[in-house]
Amino acid sequence: MASACWMEARLPPGTKLMATLFVSPFYGLHLVCCPNCNGRCFPYAWPDDETGENTVRLDTLRMQNYRCFGEFEIDFDPHLTILIASNGGGKTTILDAARVALWPFVKGFDLGGQTGKSATIQIEDVRLAPFGSGNMESQVPSVIEAKGIWWEKADDCRWLQQRVSLKKSTNTIGDAGSKALTLYGKSLQDSVRSDAHVTLPMVTYLGTSRLWFEGRFSSAAAQTTLDKSEYSRTSAYLNCLSYSSSFKTFTAWYIWMYRSYREAQLIALERGEEMSDTGQRFEKIISAVKEAIDRLIKAPTGWHRLEYSASHQQQLVMHHPDQGILPVEMLSDGLRNTIAMVADLAFRACKLNPHLGERAPLQTPGIALIDEVDMFLHPFWQQTIVGSLRAAFPAMQFIVTTHSPQVLSTVRRENIRVIGKDAQGRLIASRPLAMTYGEPSNSVLRSVMQVDPQPPVDEKPGLLQLTEWVDKGRYDEPQAILLMQQITEALTEQHPQLQRLNRSIKRQKALRG
Repeated sequence: MASACWMEARLPPGTKLMATLFVSPFYGLHLVCCPNCNGRCFPYAWPDDETGENTVRLDTLRMQNYRCFGEFEIDFDPHLTILIASNGGGKTTILDAARVALWPFVKGFDLGGQTGKSATIQIEDVRLAPFGSGNMESQVPSVIEAKGIWWEKADDCRWLQQRVSLKKSTNTIGDAGSKALTLYGKSLQDSVRSDAHVTLPMVTYLGTSRLWFEGRFSSAAAQTTLDKSEYSRTSAYLNCLSYSSSFKTFTAWYIWMYRSYREAQLIALERGEEMSDTGQRFEKIISAVKEAIDRLIKAPTGWHRLEYSASHQQQLVMHHPDQGILPVEMLSDGLRNTIAMVADLAFRACKLNPHLGERAPLQTPGIALIDEVDMFLHPFWQQTIVGSLRAAFPAMQFIVTTHSPQVLSTVRRENIRVIGKDAQGRLIASRPLAMTYGEPSNSVLRSVMQVDPQPPVDEKPGLLQLTEWVDKGRYDEPQAILLMQQITEALTEQHPQLQRLNRSIKRQKALRG
């Protein structure tokens, strides 16, 4: 089938160009093979590259013999999925499996491919199964199969990654779908190198080691320069699936951007003319990063406006109405962690899609995997973190883990997946039966996380016994009076449960006359 190539618009007027439109092995992706571009192929799936409305998401993930999972399947909401489980219950394993599933796309980019073996199925990832003799045996193949969307109109796309051997010389093997996904990444890279304004999807993993790694907050930026490769749009895929993304990468880029913007300002002032288009582009990107960070940080903390400051030892600083201006390295763990998280997302969005300007964080599609999204945050901030992330990056799909009932109380149960065992002892992912959105944290803790809000202190059994006696009207028996005295000494009269029991006793006495 012949069709006018969408690259034709960038050719000199009058140039006639016909290109072959065909379907790739990757389940329906249309590619345009351009004869005037050395035979390179370009994606035909996103005809309007300026919209930022491209659909990119994971729909389901199936695991076989991967770490703790023998057979396991989970579905994801198109916008937000929150994973909960007990410690060691498999939350992080699901995120790591998603990393493996996303790896074929990322390795299609030269710089993305530097993530390396950490985003594949390692020998130690193969499940060990116990046997009656007491030994543990590895179970192969170890398989991760995914279904999702990678362009606007295609659906039901499947690909698979597996390890079939424990030999050190072997690697993860992809099926035809995985290989086509890699080719798709390469085609996007070719588009970028042809100066096409194709909108690139963001893919990123933010693990629990994202706070500061190898002193990444404390390095002064006096000698900050960018490596040649870091000028490329595709450098945003560098280490995007690594366990610990480097804040230094963002710092170097942001400071370079800030200095370039200041230089453009000075040149415009000296010449008495408007700032150059390049300078205005720098200004928009800086504004986009600031706005994204402020969406998550300003309301709950007062801190805002991430800037480069030459007067603060050439570091990044934040502003506060009461505490003034401080370097980022002097802020709390919760603040630094959130800054690092949002900065990583905003940096990659702006780097991938500079043609979107200040709307890059709002319009860049993609998939973000975040482990312990509430890490180091005060409960008040935990109640807003997920909503703020969605507001700052509305085109992204977020798959996150948490242990916080405060986080769960701000989302609907349709967005939650509880990882646990079914009646046969198999690990499954299910939606909670109880309501979560707008519910008190104590209610979510009990009904969804299956945890008693009352902690297991030494006095708990006695308090339960005393509650039973009072509810049955036996509060005036000697043993109840003695127990009341003992528990009051331990918990004080201000304890809410004791106050409730005393009110109940007063009502019962009044009714008795």
